[in-house]
Amino acid sequence: MSKARAVVKPASQVWLDKARSLLLGKLIKSGGAGSVYLLPDAPTQVAKLYHPHLDREKNRRKIEAMLELSPELPDQLENGKRYIQIAWPQSTLQDAKGRFIGFAMPLLDMAHTAELEQIMQERQARAAGLPTGLGAKLTLAANLAGVLEALHQQQHYVVDLKPVNLRFYRDSLYIAMLDCDGFSIQGRAERFPAEQFTADYLAPEFQRKGMQAGSESTQDRFALAVVIFQLLNFGIHPYSGRAANAQVATDLPGRIRDGCYAYGVQPNKSIAPNATSGHALMPPDVRAMFDRAFSNSPRAVRPSPLDWQQLLRPYAQKSGGQLAVCTVNPEHQHFTGFACAACARDQIIAQAAQQQTLAQAQSQARAPATPGRRRAAPPAPVSKPLPVVGTPVSGMGWVAVVVIIVLLLIGFSVWTSTPDKVAERTAEQTQAEEKASLEKLDWRDRKPVEFMPSDAREVLRNLSQALKNGDDSVLLRGMQWLYKAVPSRENGRSDRVREQLRESLIEGPGWLPGVRDGMADQMRDLLIEKPRDYLASAALGRIHLSLGEPVAARQYFEQSIWARPTDGVAWIGLAATALRAGDEAEAVNFAGLGFATAQRFAIYNALSNEPGEAPDNGVERTERRLERAGKILLLAMPRASGKRWEKVLADGRELAGRISAKPDLLATRAAVALPTLPPLVLTRPGMAELQGENALSISISEGGAMTAVVSDQPMDPRINKLLVDHLKKWPYISAIENGQIRSSSVEVLLRYRDGKMVFTLPPPLSGKEKTP
Repeated sequence: MSKARAVVKPASQVWLDKARSLLLGKLIKSGGAGSVYLLPDAPTQVAKLYHPHLDREKNRRKIEAMLELSPELPDQLENGKRYIQIAWPQSTLQDAKGRFIGFAMPLLDMAHTAELEQIMQERQARAAGLPTGLGAKLTLAANLAGVLEALHQQQHYVVDLKPVNLRFYRDSLYIAMLDCDGFSIQGRAERFPAEQFTADYLAPEFQRKGMQAGSESTQDRFALAVVIFQLLNFGIHPYSGRAANAQVATDLPGRIRDGCYAYGVQPNKSIAPNATSGHALMPPDVRAMFDRAFSNSPRAVRPSPLDWQQLLRPYAQKSGGQLAVCTVNPEHQHFTGFACAACARDQIIAQAAQQQTLAQAQSQARAPATPGRRRAAPPAPVSKPLPVVGTPVSGMGWVAVVVIIVLLLIGFSVWTSTPDKVAERTAEQTQAEEKASLEKLDWRDRKPVEFMPSDAREVLRNLSQALKNGDDSVLLRGMQWLYKAVPSRENGRSDRVREQLRESLIEGPGWLPGVRDGMADQMRDLLIEKPRDYLASAALGRIHLSLGEPVAARQYFEQSIWARPTDGVAWIGLAATALRAGDEAEAVNFAGLGFATAQRFAIYNALSNEPGEAPDNGVERTERRLERAGKILLLAMPRASGKRWEKVLADGRELAGRISAKPDLLATRAAVALPTLPPLVLTRPGMAELQGENALSISISEGGAMTAVVSDQPMDPRINKLLVDHLKKWPYISAIENGQIRSSSVEVLLRYRDGKMVFTLPPPLSGKEKTP
């Protein structure tokens, strides 16, 4: 029996979250998944209705997952105009019977946006009325990386990332993302894969063996690098160029598969760069980043969107002084200290056109005076006679005949032997081969578990959410994980005194208007040399806050906390940024976390005692730093924020007391953070008949990451590979011992038969029982 299909037409009614009815307006566009309509009663939104023949239940779950895990990409406001960065679902839509039919999303201003591909080449950009300079392209690249980073924070991935799928606002250069329901979306316990990808932007490992689940982040990193390369290099694809031999593939997917990247610092012997490429006139750090992205080494880690954003943002900012206007053509820009790549490209193109014109003229001059003369036909090929049938066999031929006869006699004797013995030997041989082919699973993460800036950003978001929800377990675990990530400190009075003097200079009001531009350049230089300079990143956060750029300010404050989580000053900066963005509750949360952190680690601000001096435990000096930070941050906010900021700091101190008074976490084992463990379906050919059981030991780091998997018994290698990929998708919780998070392991029992593998866990510890 077929299910009833609800067909919604223009002028029909739809229900917003089953509560408010809306009338559908004009059809905007229709694609493979659904149709988009205007909503006259909600002019800032549009409705996307899925085609009736699609899997409506799966689409409903995917949209609900998107609503639950929205990326942090707030609308940007500039000069009274709102820029929507991403058309993310805002609510579900139902028909009159309450059935899910689609979703509502923001209405993007398509008239004031353009495809990213239009700005890559100068001639095409000029024809579309778009900026042609390098600065605009750097800004777009940095903005694109920022949007992608926000998506990755929620474990959502674009997958089909390419210029024609990306749009940007013509005046502000903000990215405008469309068709987000086609992304690979992570739900609470289910991933919804992307349906499409483009071969010219597919990573080398997937060119060879196809796109696999769990690898979407790797794919996005590769495609992002390709798009940025094209933006900065006149639309040239990083795997285009001149082949050195006939073995080089002629298509881009084939060249990606074979690693034919022609623009590295070290030349590629198999392929030469495009003659008009400007890669040689890029700064070393930019070229090094591209080399990382397109490296053939299996150990290479492609740059993340955050890596690209942090690299490109200083180049894109006018105050950075890292771009210069071309003296020959004012429309051109080039990297400071390098020649103009656009001028060099124009010159090469002009020379090539001139040579082509000259060659055509010479060809016409050499043309024969009597046209129509035919060439002589080539001589017909001489065919070799076939061997004559019945030719006598040579001596060597007789030897071959005798050998064949002997082999036939041996085969006949085996065939006529006892059938039972033959079957027995065959069974024994099959069992031996099957046993030899089994492998014991022993997977270990090759790269060490390192605390990355993206990890810090996710923990900070979780901490604020945990405070809102009153979830003490998540709060205390997150704070401990941050504190454990603090780098080792140098000991010694002289180093500490010098660091405190540097704190006083950088945290003073010298960043205010009039001198902040010069200071910003100094801080950026320090961060390029030492990304963990927590004072420099916090100073840049204050600078961007004073410029009215809360998004950039937040990123630098978060980088400062990543560099030194135990320093409370950057937490207070994060609170000021939240207040500037209008979220007073989050501001109080971060202020409370900052005060609690500063009080707990005040000893870091202590100085060694001199004879006759009173003991210094760092508390008094920590209080002075926090008080000074609060006053200086107030100068970076609008004048009307004074009373609100004072209230945020007062409420933050009260919250810090409550945080510090919370009891230690109860002892628990490491665990899988899922109500039920999802089964693994063995879909590959020949695996449905496999059956057995096994025990796994899964090692979990302090941060809750899977670092190793070991099995008791050997299994089919195909199962082992699928099993590791399956276990990587599970969320884990680290163990608690004596109130502290610890690395530990999870024991899992598995059974498989009839093409399905199921998992069970031992019962969790209760009360104050300690881990073994």
